[in-house]
Amino acid sequence: MGLPAAWANLQLEALIAEAFSNNPAVQAAQYEVNRAQAERDELRGFFDPQLNATASQTDYNSGYNQAFLHAGVDAAILPGVYLGTRVEESYYSNLQGSTVTNVSGSYNELWQSTAGLRLGVPLLRDRGFLQWKLSDERAAKRQRMAQNHWLAITQQCRHDVEQQYIAVLEAEAQRYVAQSALIRVEKLLKEAQELVRLKIVPGYQLFTARSEVALRQESETADQQACQTTKIRLLELLGTSKPARPVQASFGTLVLWAESVDLPPLYAEAEALKARGDYNEIQDFIEVAEKELAINRDNLRSDLSLNMEAILQGEDPNDIIGTGRYLSERNLGASIGLTWKRPWGYRTEKARMRAVSATIDARHELLRQTAIQICADLKVQHEQFMSAQDRLSLVSEAIASAHQALEAENERFCLGEGRSRNVLDAQRDLTDALKRQTIIAVELLRAYSNFMYASGYADDFLNQ
Repeated sequence: MGLPAAWANLQLEALIAEAFSNNPAVQAAQYEVNRAQAERDELRGFFDPQLNATASQTDYNSGYNQAFLHAGVDAAILPGVYLGTRVEESYYSNLQGSTVTNVSGSYNELWQSTAGLRLGVPLLRDRGFLQWKLSDERAAKRQRMAQNHWLAITQQCRHDVEQQYIAVLEAEAQRYVAQSALIRVEKLLKEAQELVRLKIVPGYQLFTARSEVALRQESETADQQACQTTKIRLLELLGTSKPARPVQASFGTLVLWAESVDLPPLYAEAEALKARGDYNEIQDFIEVAEKELAINRDNLRSDLSLNMEAILQGEDPNDIIGTGRYLSERNLGASIGLTWKRPWGYRTEKARMRAVSATIDARHELLRQTAIQICADLKVQHEQFMSAQDRLSLVSEAIASAHQALEAENERFCLGEGRSRNVLDAQRDLTDALKRQTIIAVELLRAYSNFMYASGYADDFLNQ
């Protein structure tokens, strides 16, 4: 690879890195990845213990009063149970005037302490915390979808920068061709003026040369503006008003870079699909929707849960921590029960499942369309690249012949045997050949860039 071609590659990689650091679309996609990560971390709060506390003072109509203090901790524990603990302290006053008849002895005040351990187990719906597991898997898919969206954005950004950098090279090459044509025709005009002064050729030989100079000057002015426009558009993609380093471009860089790149005759379409961010993003969306469908399918099951609690209770007329038996003959109690519930109908869940299923079907078709498009792009761009390579070698031969023809016409004109019109025609032929070389080199580089973008820039994509 020649020095200009290597310089073009290094400069392009520097521009791509700068775009990745500053382009707003790339930065926004990165923030979406961070958001998806935070949303998954949020689900971990499902297992955070929940603290609760209650304090109250009650005056009962039956005569006694009660001061009540409650504190407890509830937590969800894998493999799928809810565990709760509670501690309660009650203070009863004015018991002699109350309806309580089983108090041992005559006590006007009584402390009551209660401790409980509860266990809840979902048996049908959300068994084994299936809802949380599916939600966590859905969040993981959403995070991966955000990462693939970021990958798709960076791949698109890289492709846009490549295409715009090629546009900068094209504009500079066109300006170089225009400047070279202007220099040649100005040289012809000077030679024609000298030959007219020496009366070797007639004066009308100056007219075509003067006209051509004016036309070439106009063309050069337009090409200068085109160069400025392409550089501004490149800065737009970089997300900055000034690049980290000046963008260097020339005719030689364009042509030598085009001659240095190559594509093998074989490539792997499956590897391209794996590497494309937009294709993988659609796959992730389908998987997210499938998890959503599974959640709604689980919601169709009846809610059946087993609830058990062990209770330790004691009373004492003097001590805050009551351990005696004043209101009952036992300190230890227990409860066990089943709770079942379900909606009268599942209209909401079934409608939601139909909507999600339709979304999945639609995304499968979009995924198929994207695969067809990627494979078609690979084939078209590969064929265009191969064709441009052949044409680039042919136009190089035409340029060499055009140089020889121009030298011959210049020699004839200086000897007074030819006309300025013949020299101008030879100059136009050379200029047209150089323009064709520029156009073909641009087509080749654009085809190469489009092909690599279609491949997802996969390192192991090409079968060398």
